[in-house]
Amino acid sequence: MVEREYSAIEVRELIQKIFPQRKLVLSQFTFFNHVGVAKPSGETFRRGRRCYRLVDLLSVVTVLALKEQGIPLKNIDLVPSLIQENAQTIFNIGAGCRLSGHGSTVSLNLPNQNSANEALDSLLGGEMRKDILFWSYDVGLLARQLQEVAEQDLRQFSIAA
Repeated sequence: MVEREYSAIEVRELIQKIFPQRKLVLSQFTFFNHVGVAKPSGETFRRGRRCYRLVDLLSVVTVLALKEQGIPLKNIDLVPSLIQENAQTIFNIGAGCRLSGHGSTVSLNLPNQNSANEALDSLLGGEMRKDILFWSYDVGLLARQLQEVAEQDLRQFSIAA
C-alpha cells in the first residue's frame, strides 16, 4: 500500500478526506512541493510530473495537522525533513512515534529507541517562558490514518472497476 503512486489530484483527494474542513487547492500542493515539504519519489510520471507515494505525503499531512492544532509554521520548520528521513519507519511502527516541539526545537521520538527528546530537554532545561509553546503529536497515528484512507480509496476504486 505504501508503494502505490498518486498524482497530485489524487493526493489532494486523499488529504481532503483526512481534513474535510480544509480546501487544499493544487496551487497549495505545488507550493508544498516547491518548498520541499512534499518530495515525490514515485517512478511514474503523470502530466510530466513524478507521482507521490504515501511516505511522501506524510510530511504534508503532518504540517497540516500541526497547523490545525494552532502550532505556528515558524515552530515547525524542521518537521518536513524529520518526517521525510523517517517516514518508512513511522509507517512501520505506527502509534507512539511522537513529534515534540519547544520554540524552534523539534524532535522525533520512536518507540523502543533510546533517543533524547531535545524539545522536552529545551523546555525543562530552559527558563519557563509562557510565550514559548511546548507541543507533542503522535505522527504514527496520523500515518495509520493516511494509510486507512488510502486503503478505503483503493477498495472503492476496485469496487467501481
